[in-house]
Amino acid sequence: MLSPSVLAAPVAVVALIVLYALKQKKRDGLPYPPGPKPLPLIGNALDLPLKNEARVYNQWAKQYGDLVHANVLGRHLVFINSAQIANDLFEKRSVNYSDRNELPMINDLMGWDWSFGHMPYGDRWKKHRKMFEKQFKPAVAPTYWPIQRKEAHALIRNLLDSPNDRQEHLRQNAASVIMNVIYGIQIAPQNDRYIDIAEEALDGMAKAAAPGAFLVDILPALKHVPAWMPGAGFQTKAAAWKRAVLEMRDAPFRHVINALSQGKASPCFVSNLVSDVDNKRGDADDQLETIKGCAGLAYAAGAESEVSSLSSFFLAMVLHPDVQRKAQAEIDTVIGAGRLPDFEDRASLPYISAIVKEVLRWNPVAPLGLPHMVTNDDTYNGYFIPAGTTVIGNTWTILHDERNYNEPFRFWPERFLTKDGKSLDESVLDPATAAFGYGRRMCPGRFMADAQLWISVACILCSFEIKPEVTEYGVPKKIEAAFESGMICHPSPYNCQIIPRSEKHAAVVKQTVDLTG
Repeated sequence: MLSPSVLAAPVAVVALIVLYALKQKKRDGLPYPPGPKPLPLIGNALDLPLKNEARVYNQWAKQYGDLVHANVLGRHLVFINSAQIANDLFEKRSVNYSDRNELPMINDLMGWDWSFGHMPYGDRWKKHRKMFEKQFKPAVAPTYWPIQRKEAHALIRNLLDSPNDRQEHLRQNAASVIMNVIYGIQIAPQNDRYIDIAEEALDGMAKAAAPGAFLVDILPALKHVPAWMPGAGFQTKAAAWKRAVLEMRDAPFRHVINALSQGKASPCFVSNLVSDVDNKRGDADDQLETIKGCAGLAYAAGAESEVSSLSSFFLAMVLHPDVQRKAQAEIDTVIGAGRLPDFEDRASLPYISAIVKEVLRWNPVAPLGLPHMVTNDDTYNGYFIPAGTTVIGNTWTILHDERNYNEPFRFWPERFLTKDGKSLDESVLDPATAAFGYGRRMCPGRFMADAQLWISVACILCSFEIKPEVTEYGVPKKIEAAFESGMICHPSPYNCQIIPRSEKHAAVVKQTVDLTG
C-alpha cells in the first residue's frame, strides 16, 4: 500500500485542477485586472521570471497598467504598480490587505514561522509588532545614535586602512550595528560566527522568497513528501537552511540570557525587554519567545538591507562625480575639515539627505517587498480581487514612475530639494513610502535604518573621494549601473577607488578611534 506521503503529490495535482476550475468563477461577473494571457491549467507559471524580476514586472506594468493580474496553477497574483493604488489598498484598506499567504517552504520547512514579518495578520503578529515598534519608534530612535555614530566611524577607519575590502567592511558595519543594538554583542573583526550563520540563513530566504521558486509554495501538500523521493531536493535544502535559521535566532539570544544571569549583560534591546518580563502574569515563556523572535527578525531585516543601500551609494558616487562634488561642497561649508558630520547637523545638510532619499529610490533594497495577501474578496476600479490573492507592491516600478519622478532612471538628488536647494521639497513623493514596505506591514525599524544610512553617507563623503578604477594608462575603467536579482537587490560586483580627500581628512578619520559614544 502506498503511504500518504507518496500519494501527496498526485492528490495535490487533482485538487489543484478542481481548485483552478472553481477559481475561474468571478464575483458579479467582474473581470480580474489585466495581465499576461494564462495557459490552461498552469496559468502564467511559465511567465514568472526567475531573474531580472524588476525589469520584467516593470514591462508588465507598461503593457497592462497599474494593476496587473497573473494566475499560477490556480493561485492569483496581483501586482500594484502605482503609489496611488498602493495607498488605496495597503493603507485605506489595510485590514483586508495586511495578511500573508501560506509559505510552506519558508515558514514550515525552513523554520521562519517565528518571524513576525512572515506571520499571518492576527493577534500573534500584533503582539510582536507592538513590542518591536515600541523599541524603534521615532522618539526612541535617537537613543541608538551613539552606537550608530561609533560604527560609522569604525567603517570609515576600515575604508581608510583597506579600501579594496569595501564590501567586507560594509557587511561588518551593518552586522556590528545590529548586534550591538539588539544583543549588546561586539562582533569579531573577521569570521564572526554570528555573521556567518546569519548570512547562510538569509541566503536561503532570498532564494525561497522569489515567486514560483519552489513548487511546494504552490502545492503545499508537497511539504509532506520525504526528502528521499525523486524531485524532493527542496526538502534537503530546507533542512540545511532551517538549522541556520534557528541558530541565527537562538545563539545571540542565549548569549544575552547567560550574560544577564551573570550580571554582565550590556544595555540593549534584548536585555532591556527581558529585564521587564513580568513573571507574575504566568506567560513569561511566551514573553521570552516574543522577545527572541523580534530580536532575530531585526538582524534578518536590517543587515542585508544596509549593505545593499551603501553598495548602491558607492556605485552612484562613482557614476556621478558631480553629485559627490556638490555634497562635499555642502559639507565643507557647514562642517569644515576639522570634524565629521553628526546627527545634529542633518537639518543643515539637505543635499546629503537628498542623496539618501535618491539611493533608496534609485535601487530599492527590496524591489518587490514581501507579498501581502487579501483576506476577503474585494473589488477595485471595476476589477475583482479574490480572497487569498497574493498582492505584491511593485516597489521598483513605483519608484521609477515618471508620474512621480522626472527622469526616473537618472540618479539626481536635486529632485528632492526646493528650487533654492536649501531644504527638502515635501511635495515630492518620499521613497520611504514604498522602499520600507506598505501599510501595516511597513518596516518598523525604518527610522533606525534611515539614521544609519544617513550618518554613514555623511561621514564617507566628508572623508573620501570615490572614483572609478583606472587602467595602467590612467584611463578610468567603465562601470555600469547593473544590479543582481533577488529579494534583496545588490549592485553587481564592481571596484572603485576610495581615497582620503586630504591628509587633514585622513587625520580626522584616524582620531575617531579615541572617541567614545
